[in-house]
Amino acid sequence: MKHIVLAAVALFAAACATPAPEQAVAELAIVGAKVYPAPGVAPMTDATVIVRDGVIAQVGPTSAVRASAAAQVIDGRGLTVVAGLWNSHVHFFSPTLFQPPETNAKALAGEVEAMLTRWGFTSVFDIASLPGQVTGLRKRIYAGEIPGPNILTVDAPIFPLNGTPIYARELLKGQPSFEVSDPAVATKRAREQIAAGADGVKIFAGAIVGPPQGVLPMPLDIAKAASAEAHRHGKPVFAHPSNRAGLDVAIDGEADILAHTTADDGQAWTPELVARLKAHKMALIPTLTLWDVELRRDKAPETVIKAFIAVAQGQLKTYADAGGEILFGTDVGYIDVFDTTQEYRLMSEAGLSFDQILGSLTTAPSARFGFSKKGKVAAGMDGDLAILSADPAADITAFAKVAYTIRAGEVIYAVKK
Repeated sequence: MKHIVLAAVALFAAACATPAPEQAVAELAIVGAKVYPAPGVAPMTDATVIVRDGVIAQVGPTSAVRASAAAQVIDGRGLTVVAGLWNSHVHFFSPTLFQPPETNAKALAGEVEAMLTRWGFTSVFDIASLPGQVTGLRKRIYAGEIPGPNILTVDAPIFPLNGTPIYARELLKGQPSFEVSDPAVATKRAREQIAAGADGVKIFAGAIVGPPQGVLPMPLDIAKAASAEAHRHGKPVFAHPSNRAGLDVAIDGEADILAHTTADDGQAWTPELVARLKAHKMALIPTLTLWDVELRRDKAPETVIKAFIAVAQGQLKTYADAGGEILFGTDVGYIDVFDTTQEYRLMSEAGLSFDQILGSLTTAPSARFGFSKKGKVAAGMDGDLAILSADPAADITAFAKVAYTIRAGEVIYAVKK
């Protein structure tokens, strides 16, 4: 069902450790804001957050916390502060990346802003791109050439033999094949990509190859080999499942994160399946907006769209209710809908609470990907913040109403006045 979208987007990767900010001010103060320190923690009203040398130095009542005379001050009255947001499912397929680096910085900066920092993302995980491209962008961001988020990447995906997805074939023309024929090749691919800077591995546990087969499951021994090599290096494994057979490969193949629900099957997730996912400590990225975008592109009837999304929402709710870990992600860069408003609305309509959605954006990915200094607004944490123009506890879509995005104490996005 998928159709590749070469959106005007940027695409780059990250190291597992975040470098120090390159152009951060010595001290940044957000004064008089409402602050949500973390999911499940009571908010602070009329609070001040001080970020010093890229790290949160103080958080407390404005009456008790004072910025230095040299601080850059943001008037936080009427604004809401949360930890910097994560998007755990993005792609970078921008034609601008193929332009000479000495001439494309301005265009890339605009694309990164439009796709990511405009929506509060201070950290993202690219879960499939062309070889080496994301690691190249990451270097430019960390060198201060382009404002942008902390970026992690899986580099190129791993497909089963004859399993290049139908929607990716045009994009990948002229590229080396990403298909693997046996476990030894899968191990080698994973090892080489990690050595070149990848922060994880992506397997297509169920590859959509089109008629007559539909979905081609990855052989289990190949999935296990790729996962074992990733885990040997302490890296996570993402799995694209597509259907129940792909889910089985993801679970038995020791993947860690499901890139999507499996609404294509039209089936609710059973207690037995949820128990297996939980036992494997699997995280789930819902990508609910993706289904709406693709079905509308295919001109599906409104009743079909609603029914399809309802299945996906049901799978998400079932797993969240069972205590399964949820990570926010949109598949942006594959789809060209940058605005995150619909994703928040669909997650809320599925029955997820404000705290669950906040956790999927902050504490859950920070813990899952090994960033213990991210995900909370507290002294000693990285100075990664999203400042919103409204309160998402009152209106969940306010997570998309971003006034400022701050990474390591540096303002990397500010709404135009």
